[in-house]
Amino acid sequence: MSTAPLVFWLAVAAMVGVALAFVLPRLLGREPRSRGASRAALNARLYRAELDEIARERACGALSGADYASARAELERRLLDDVAADERPAPAVRTRGAAAVVAIALPALAVGLYLLFGTPAAVRPAALAGDAAPAAQGADFRAQLVAHLASAPRDARAWVALARLDMGDDRFDDAAAHFAKAIAASDKVARDPGVLCEYADALGMAQGGRLGGRPAELVERALALDPSHPVALEMAGSAAYERGDFRAAARHWRTLLARLDGDSPAHVELAAAVERAERLAATSLPPPDASARGG
Repeated sequence: MSTAPLVFWLAVAAMVGVALAFVLPRLLGREPRSRGASRAALNARLYRAELDEIARERACGALSGADYASARAELERRLLDDVAADERPAPAVRTRGAAAVVAIALPALAVGLYLLFGTPAAVRPAALAGDAAPAAQGADFRAQLVAHLASAPRDARAWVALARLDMGDDRFDDAAAHFAKAIAASDKVARDPGVLCEYADALGMAQGGRLGGRPAELVERALALDPSHPVALEMAGSAAYERGDFRAAARHWRTLLARLDGDSPAHVELAAAVERAERLAATSLPPPDASARGG
């Protein structure tokens, strides 16, 4: 067994001991702060609940890695702000009971905060040896999702998470099938424009990157639910351009263009696409079904 975890925790114990050597003498000359302790305990529970919530959202695919990191950093910042706000001077009254509580609670709090915000897996022998394999972890997560869905087939968000794993692995047919199950399992998911666009993308990739047919129908449903949805607007423009309805493509992309930062590369690229579509619309006949589509 590797001695690295033991060395780590011995170092933690030494640092906690140094902290107690500074804190206890000062605390013995202060009044117990039960109100502050109650508030700290409440805040700790709230932060843990919020962290658990964003972790669940990350696990089911509702949060991207960047969004999860940002939300976690915000929680840490708020925790530090609350700790700083609680550090106010108190009247000097000796209390051995408070010192005893801190002597017990401080090491527990240090370990708890590490387990909450740190990386416990980093001190495990397998991690220190570099044995962690992201691909294997992804496979484990997929296996857990499949096992979960076998007993809970109405869990729409789990179907969405599985479909997103399939998309990441270029298993487009499987992804489309799993998005379909998610939509069938939940009216709420069926009314989510983002999921509808992901479903359309999976179907489109499964048919060689074309958006005609069922994918275009799903994009239209997404736009009916949210006419300003950026992904739906981009895909609707691409579907229209693909079928030769350049006027409709330019219209969808112009709507999206108004939502983009004018200095961003995406704005520049989309503006060029709008100009190209408008030029083609001016020199081409509209497709036979353009009037039926409102083009």
